[in-house]
This record gives sequence, C-alpha cells and structure tokens, in this order.
Amino acid sequence: MMKVAIETIIHEMEGRLNGYVTLLIYRYANLCVKAQPLALLSAKIIVEERGSQPIEKVAGVLMPDEFHLKIVPFDPSYIFPLCKAIKLEHPEFKQDLVVPEDANDEKERHLILTMPVVNKDRRDALLQAVDTLYDGCKAKMDKTCADYRLKLEKKIVILPTDDERNEAKDALEAKIKAYQEMADTSKAEKVKEIEEAYQRYLNEQTAQRNDANEKAAARGESAGRQMRVGDSDE
Repeated sequence: MMKVAIETIIHEMEGRLNGYVTLLIYRYANLCVKAQPLALLSAKIIVEERGSQPIEKVAGVLMPDEFHLKIVPFDPSYIFPLCKAIKLEHPEFKQDLVVPEDANDEKERHLILTMPVVNKDRRDALLQAVDTLYDGCKAKMDKTCADYRLKLEKKIVILPTDDERNEAKDALEAKIKAYQEMADTSKAEKVKEIEEAYQRYLNEQTAQRNDANEKAAARGESAGRQMRVGDSDE
C-alpha cells in the first residue's frame, strides 16, 4: 500500500509538471519564427450557421517551406472568416490570397501566410518573451516540486529503512530533473531558432547592400565609359 501511495504522489506531480512544460512548448510555438501549424490551433473561425469552429474543421494546413503556411479552406466561403480569425491571433503574419492552379470554382482561394522577418527589434522582443514565458513556467514547476517533496516526506517517514526512503526520494527527483531538462531544452531550442533567423535577416541585408553597391559601381563605370567616348569624339 505504501508503494502505491508513493507512486501516486509521483504520478500526480508528473501530470502537473507535464502540463506546465506542454503549455510552455505551445506558447513558444506561438512566438512564430518558422512556420508552426500548432500556432493556428487557437484561431476560432466564425462560420455562418456553424458558429465558432477550430481551424481543423474548416481548412487543411500545409507547410510548403519553413517560413510559409498554406491554408486550404474546405469551402470557398470559409476563406474570409479564416483571414479574419488568423489576423486576430497573428497580426504579424503576411497574408496573401492565391488562386490554385487546379481550381474548380472561380471563388476558390488559398491563403498563404508568411512569417515575419526577425530584425533586431523583433529579435529582442522574441528573446524577452522567451525569458518571460520560461520564468513563469519555472516558477510554477518549482512551487509544485516543493509541494510534492513535502507530501512525499510525510508519506515516507514511516518507511522502515533509509534505503527505502532514499529510493522514494530519488524516484521523485528523477522525474523533477527530467521535466526541468525538457523546459530548459525547449527554451534553448527557441533561442537558437530566433538567433538563426536573425542571422538569416542580417545575411539577406548584407547581400542586398552588396548587390546595390555592385549595381551602383556598374552604373558608375558605364557613365565613365560614356563620358570618355564623348570626350574622344570631340
């Protein structure tokens, strides 16, 4: 009976820690850097005669590449409710309506969502949000862990040996460590994703400047040649 009671305490704690980490991962998915279909789950599409609907009930979601989502409505009439609902959830997404090549209805449209670029301002805002969400999750996890350590102490006090008491404590601490590592890994992966996207933005800016400089230099050389030709004619 004592073993069952200890397992129950650990299982209850696991359930709560798992909930905190799962919510953290979901919230990180909504800090969109790369395309994340998960980020659209909270959008509620208002459809006539059907009321509020989750996106999976009214459209298919495809990911043509890392930075775009394609929304394919199950009915042409759903397209504008989709646009409105997604705009409310993610105003930072660029929206484009396109006519599919195999359209059977002249009103048929697909919605293309483009993830925003990560410039310095967006990078700073995203990193701050990552820290805030992580700190909130960690605070809840720490409190829960403290509560369940206390619950376990009260249960194992009547165990006959130190080995049995230490075994129970070790089992609890192993679960705590596992979920803390999950939260830490989730944060580290999101920070890496943001930094890589920022570097991608910087590289694109550098490439654009170099291209502009090359074109300006080419125009200058062309103008110089024309002037030299003109001078020789005189």
